[in-house]
Amino acid sequence: MDVVAGPAQRGRHAEAGLAALRLNLRGTFHRRPDLHIVLGHWGGMLLFRLDRADRLSDLAPHLARRVVEYFTTNVHIATSGMLTPRLLRHALDHTSVDRILLSGDCPFHRFDAPALTDFLHTLPDQEDRRKIAHANAESLFGLEPS
Repeated sequence: MDVVAGPAQRGRHAEAGLAALRLNLRGTFHRRPDLHIVLGHWGGMLLFRLDRADRLSDLAPHLARRVVEYFTTNVHIATSGMLTPRLLRHALDHTSVDRILLSGDCPFHRFDAPALTDFLHTLPDQEDRRKIAHANAESLFGLEPS
C-alpha cells in the first residue's frame, strides 16, 4: 500500500522550520536561553536555508546574537530515519555533533541494523557515533544513560 501525505502533512517540514525561524526572530531564544527545540527531518528545511535566514539578523536589532548562533545553541536536529551521510555532513557544517539526534519516521523511513551501522560509521570518532546514537537524546531529555 502506498502512503500519500494528507493535507495536514503537506508542507509540514517547511512550516516547522518557519516556526523555528519565527521563534528565533521574535527573540524567544534570547529571552529564554534555556529553551531547546527539536526539528525533525534534518532541520525542517531551515537547515538548508540557514545561510539566507541568518541575513535576517541584520533586520533584527533586538537580537543580541545572530540567527545562526541561536540555531546552534537552541535547536537540535533529528534525522527522522533519513540515514544519509550527505545530510549528516551538511548538518555538521552548520551545527555540532552534540545537536544531532538519531530518530526514525515510521512508516516513511525504516532502517535496519546494517543501515544504521553504515550511517554511524561515516563518523570517524566513536564518541561522536555514541552521541548521535543515544547520548544526545539522553542528555536533552534527561534520560538514564544506556
